[in-house]
Amino acid sequence: MRYLATFFLIAAFIFALPLAANAEFNTIDDLAKAYSDETCKGCHAKIYDEWKKSYHSQSTIHSLGGIRNFVAVGIQKEWDRPINKKDLMKCFHCHAPQLSQASDELAVKIGKLIVAAVDEKDEAKKAAAKKELEKLNVGCVICHNTIVNRPAIASLGVPEKDAMYGPAEVSAPHKTMKSNIIKESVFCGQCHGIYNPPDSDLIMCNTLYDSYLNTYTPYGGQQTCQDCHMKEKNRGHTFPGAYVADIVKEGIEVTADATGYKHLTGTKWVPRIIVTADIYNKSGHRTPDG
Repeated sequence: MRYLATFFLIAAFIFALPLAANAEFNTIDDLAKAYSDETCKGCHAKIYDEWKKSYHSQSTIHSLGGIRNFVAVGIQKEWDRPINKKDLMKCFHCHAPQLSQASDELAVKIGKLIVAAVDEKDEAKKAAAKKELEKLNVGCVICHNTIVNRPAIASLGVPEKDAMYGPAEVSAPHKTMKSNIIKESVFCGQCHGIYNPPDSDLIMCNTLYDSYLNTYTPYGGQQTCQDCHMKEKNRGHTFPGAYVADIVKEGIEVTADATGYKHLTGTKWVPRIIVTADIYNKSGHRTPDG
């Protein structure tokens, strides 16, 4: 009986796992459920709590202003076309890749919510729009399944359904797969760098990865994104960056020298000061950046 109970417990856990969704979803709730991190929290509570403090958990809501401008100014005004899923994916390819599994109708609805969450005059409606959009973020399934084998970084094929990829293949109640890519900077560079969508457009929200490749590694830099933003000081899945003062202080050094003197203007001596400030970028990429 003990073994039977264990079997049903494991089976229940597996079937409760979020799936690498292949279906088309018509509501935000269904889309969010397919990519939910709640099940992961049961065994990975510490990692889940770290992630909740990160901007990955707020990847849509934190960037509302920029995404709203892309929709209202870029798509609707400059390109003079209605909100559509193809264009929205130029933002959500990174901010919430699960949008690729949304129906066209749901994608349009999400685009309108983005605009409403910024422009709506009715505060209650604005708050409601933001609450819906909070359900779209970069969570466990996105990093450990959805984007781990993107063709842009490796010809590894489509991620195996229901498998969670990590730096090592471990024993778990669910299927795990080892991924070497997930340990490398190129994995982070998929979103934290210049993005080329399928229509050959060029999206330059940030250039972190590009400056990392062009001005850090050529001069002997060997640390990865994960080394500084995860392993250093046991930062784990908080992924601190430009919005966290401590890591900014580590990446930027400022020195200043001040010299006082008096300047003669006519018959009067006026106190003056000369300040020389030097700013050194000690990070492995352009700073500041997105």
